[in-house]
Amino acid sequence: MVSNKEVGDPCQFDKLSVRELKINLRDRGAHVSGNRPELIKPARGLVQIRKRTLKEINIQDNNNKLEQQEELFTTPLAEKLPEPGSLKGCWEDDVLKIPFFRTQDLYNYLVLNRSRTFDNQNMNARKQLKAKVFYEDGHVHSVKYNQISHKCSHYYVRAKVIPSLPGSDVKKKDYEPWACLSKVSGKVHAAGCNCAAWEGESCNHVAALLYALVDIGSKQKDGLNAPTSTKCKWNQPRKTKNKPSKVSGSCIQKAKI
Repeated sequence: MVSNKEVGDPCQFDKLSVRELKINLRDRGAHVSGNRPELIKPARGLVQIRKRTLKEINIQDNNNKLEQQEELFTTPLAEKLPEPGSLKGCWEDDVLKIPFFRTQDLYNYLVLNRSRTFDNQNMNARKQLKAKVFYEDGHVHSVKYNQISHKCSHYYVRAKVIPSLPGSDVKKKDYEPWACLSKVSGKVHAAGCNCAAWEGESCNHVAALLYALVDIGSKQKDGLNAPTSTKCKWNQPRKTKNKPSKVSGSCIQKAKI
């Protein structure tokens, strides 16, 4: 049998059997049907346009993920950072220690950031800017700060976010977003979450956490965060969680005309 490496030259497809041609086409995610001449034509075309096999695509995707993970926990100063989940201690409740964070810093990360994208284009996560409502509604709580070390140029901040829709599982755990920021500039280096959309680093839960940092920073600037003051909304989860009821338990009445 002729391997995929041996069919780099389109002329080599003349030596393949119908079965081998179909395997080659399936490996490249192409439609498979027809007799031998009808299979040779698309097989040649895919090689000419350098269509990669599914295996090659998976290998490249895995390599990209490894590179992304490497960049995620390496600062611009080439400092290797521990993963936030590995830091069991040193998480502090005192938000006064969190460096000042501005609305512009949030916008620069969610919309203008290019370092977190593969195509070097703006992240353009404008939809996540609406997460301010998510934060204002009291979904964010238990904000904690970790300076990693005195010498490290960056710090971690994490929080818990109540799901907006609890669904049928009323015991669903809160999401746990985190962000890594510069201690000097306030620039967001990386972020993550344990939700399904975390790979983009711009889910609503991360955005809500960043809005909490903006609120903390604005109150620090205005002198409203005194050590003796009451806890603010970023440490006060909403008191009630909506619990869905079964349709069978609902009482539907006809309108009286």
